[in-house]
Amino acid sequence: MKIKIKREKLQRQIHMLMNERYDPVATCGMDRGVCEPYACRDNHKLFNRLVERRMLKDKRPCDGCRAVKGNCPVIGGACETYGCASENKVEFCFDCDKFPCERLDPAANRAGILPHNLKVFSLCTIKRIGLDTFVDKSPEIKRRYSSARWQ
Repeated sequence: MKIKIKREKLQRQIHMLMNERYDPVATCGMDRGVCEPYACRDNHKLFNRLVERRMLKDKRPCDGCRAVKGNCPVIGGACETYGCASENKVEFCFDCDKFPCERLDPAANRAGILPHNLKVFSLCTIKRIGLDTFVDKSPEIKRRYSSARWQ
């Protein structure tokens, strides 16, 4: 079992190095491809709206969690989850023996405007269907999170 997990982890790392499409997915499973603080880099109207809503503490767009090494403009400082993943030398939180941990707990704080409650779902989805398929499905996952109603 451990050999299979290590092999899968190694395969993911090789894919990440070979394909820049993987870079957008943070260690916690957030995909910058559907992240407004990242998307506002090329959209001044969105940027101004995010600043008005106080979503960008540093009043600057995000270049992606991996690119800024967890120095998040949304929280205005270092992301504990990114730091933990780096400290534990894992590419994704689900590679950690402690997954899922309290750093990934859902939060009501700004849940209506931030997709942070998708982290555990996204990580489990990546593990189940693979990173390639997840990246393709990520916009639909975020759309359902933002607009779907509980039945």
